[in-house]
Amino acid sequence: TYKVTEVASGALRGKKKLQTVVIGKNVTKIGANAFSKCKKLKKVQITSKKLKKVTKKSFAGIAKKVVIKVPKSKKKAYKKWLKSKKVA
Repeated sequence: TYKVTEVASGALRGKKKLQTVVIGKNVTKIGANAFSKCKKLKKVQITSKKLKKVTKKSFAGIAKKVVIKVPKSKKKAYKKWLKSKKVA
């Protein structure tokens, strides 16, 4: 068993068919360009309450109508990292 604690820089960059992502409860960092240019990415669910860093271009170039769901207790904090995205 492995606990994923970080999404590496460029991890899923440019994946043309990627539509949905669930970021697990142990993740503390999302690296640069991790999901950038995934143009069909429309649903992102962040279950982690431990996120400490989301780089600016982690979600650059994804679908314009993306909805990012985050834990209610972290909505305000995470919203500043995901400025141009709709955070639910």
